[in-house]
Amino acid sequence: MQLDILSTQNRNIIDFRKYGFTDLQVLGKYNYNKSETKLPNHSHEGMIEICYYDKGSQYFEVNNKQYLIKGGEVFIHFPNEIHGSGGHPEEKGLLYWIIIKTEGGEENTLSFLCNYLIEKQKRHFKGGKEIKKYLEEIFLVHSKEEPVLIKKARIYLMAQTFMLKLIDAMESERHDTDNERLHKVLTYIDKNILDKISISALANEINLSESRFKNLFKELTGFTPGDYMQRKKIEIALEKIKSDPNISLTNLAYELNFSSPQYFSTVIKKYIGTTPSSIKSNP
Repeated sequence: MQLDILSTQNRNIIDFRKYGFTDLQVLGKYNYNKSETKLPNHSHEGMIEICYYDKGSQYFEVNNKQYLIKGGEVFIHFPNEIHGSGGHPEEKGLLYWIIIKTEGGEENTLSFLCNYLIEKQKRHFKGGKEIKKYLEEIFLVHSKEEPVLIKKARIYLMAQTFMLKLIDAMESERHDTDNERLHKVLTYIDKNILDKISISALANEINLSESRFKNLFKELTGFTPGDYMQRKKIEIALEKIKSDPNISLTNLAYELNFSSPQYFSTVIKKYIGTTPSSIKSNP
């Protein structure tokens, strides 16, 4: 599908190719005061399309899956994806979009930043007012009278800054979401530590695959899930032994869901260098 470069009363589109850019393609915005026609399905070969919805709400459909985008949110169409409005009209509101070619390698800063976004595969997140600020500044520079080479340099610098702010917004939301997930998992472990907890149960608790969950848990805590749970059980065991020197180690082992008292003793010695019986006899 050819790129839409037609500006109207409610739509303003910059065709960057007229400046000689090979990566930057178009920047557009519409400000509709009523619903318009449906956006037909289309794709952009080798290009990423980044949308920022400033106010209102809009449905997008990507590969037959629908998403509702609201004011202040970013939505990304990755290269070659078939997308449209899923039968919905283009709604009343203010939307910005920028299309950039992703080829060019690491020596091309914009292409590199686009491919960084593609690797993260996070298409929908909160953007913030800074996103709008840099897009509006590009429109302002485009309309300004000055030598073309200076204008071109300003536009490219602002496009790079926009991309960096976009990545910051994505990473900030990712960290917030990941920390919320971690808190939920740790709470689940604390409540169920005396039961047998499977990795699949923990992954299901935060709707992740087991492999993704294990990688995320290790990234955020420095421990594997199994290692973390062993350490929690050891903490509980030590507290119980210290508070009750006459406690039965056999009962304690089974209470903490160890397969045998011998394995319980082996694990504690591995982590703290001494056996539970030694701790018990030397309070």
